[in-house]
Amino acid sequence: MKMNYRKDIYEKVKFMLKDNTQVNINCSKLARQYGCDRRTVSKAINAVKNNLPQPKVNKPRKTDGFELIIEEKLKTGAPAIAICNYITKHHGYTGSYTTIKDYIRKLNLEKQKQAVIRFETNPGIQAQVDWKESMNFKTKDGDTIKFNVFLLILGFSRTKFLCVTETKDLHTVEECLVKAFKYIGGVPHEILFDNMRSIIDKARTQYNEPVFNDEFSMFSSDCGFIPKACVAYRPETKGKVEVTAKLVNRLKVYSGDITCFDDIKRITMELNEQINSEKCQATDKPPFELLDIEKPYLIQTDLDILSGYFKETIKRKVSVESLITYEGRKYSVPPKYIGKYLDIEDDGIGFNITFDGHFIRHWDKTSKITNFNHQDYMEIARCSSLRRLSDDEITAVAERNLEIYDKL
Repeated sequence: MKMNYRKDIYEKVKFMLKDNTQVNINCSKLARQYGCDRRTVSKAINAVKNNLPQPKVNKPRKTDGFELIIEEKLKTGAPAIAICNYITKHHGYTGSYTTIKDYIRKLNLEKQKQAVIRFETNPGIQAQVDWKESMNFKTKDGDTIKFNVFLLILGFSRTKFLCVTETKDLHTVEECLVKAFKYIGGVPHEILFDNMRSIIDKARTQYNEPVFNDEFSMFSSDCGFIPKACVAYRPETKGKVEVTAKLVNRLKVYSGDITCFDDIKRITMELNEQINSEKCQATDKPPFELLDIEKPYLIQTDLDILSGYFKETIKRKVSVESLITYEGRKYSVPPKYIGKYLDIEDDGIGFNITFDGHFIRHWDKTSKITNFNHQDYMEIARCSSLRRLSDDEITAVAERNLEIYDKL
């Protein structure tokens, strides 16, 4: 039964009738005292005389004030744990993960998770690889950044490696694998792949063995692992990496809060460390703890000799300010490239910027937030509202502004 009478009035009436339930109470007077309708008092009197249950007080919930942001982040596909971590870190939520999970369940927005049959392997024997493909993030400026996440998980320790990429071609796969081997400290004896078109010429089926392309077969031989392919249309054969792909959904909560591609890479690296430090449901231990046991069984290969298989090229779009963003810093280019995507080749200390194979500039990496080339700035000024000024006036403005940037 719904209790639609007030607790404070209920307690007052109960006190007034505790010695004699036949006492006549002036409903109008009591209503004026409590600032309510006389019918509210009448309901409380009826409840006390008929021994109806005392009404419950609606206590404030930990989720009060967070409802809109929780529902907004749910629409991105982010799981409850990611939403809980996000609002705790960025919005001052002080409740528990269970509270968030229960709230989401009441909204009937959390999908039922199906069980995955796991096939256990000995240390160092197997890893599984897959992609989390075609993810789209919104920036704070409303732009859309498209990217993929390369996933590798060791079968025994469940150690995961995540790498954000812009492409999924053969050289990208090879580069991500080398980064993964360096991260986990060795090479597993065999790696199970989904039927990736970039590395497999003919997919494995129930009746046919897979055919890996020649370059990838040579690459795997130099690394020391045996490539294997999942049977097409049987996702249960790669259950471990499928579970990891779901963990990557935690990234979705940051859509709308980033400014550039480097933010996605940074957040993904942080997530990678987090999930390897959390207790794994399958093993009841953190992956990093079991990795210490698995490392001695991994193949030790000189990974530096594999650099010839790929060359790291990164693309960046030139902003309306004639700047590109790289590793959290901004660098200028000539304004004729505004809106175009330029290639960046990183040599560790600095990087070259090219467009369609034509060299534009080399920048040394700096700690300054914004870095302008003097000639670039002069050209930018001539294309801006300063174009009506004389060359001497533009030069004076440019030098003053560049001096300020140098101090930042």
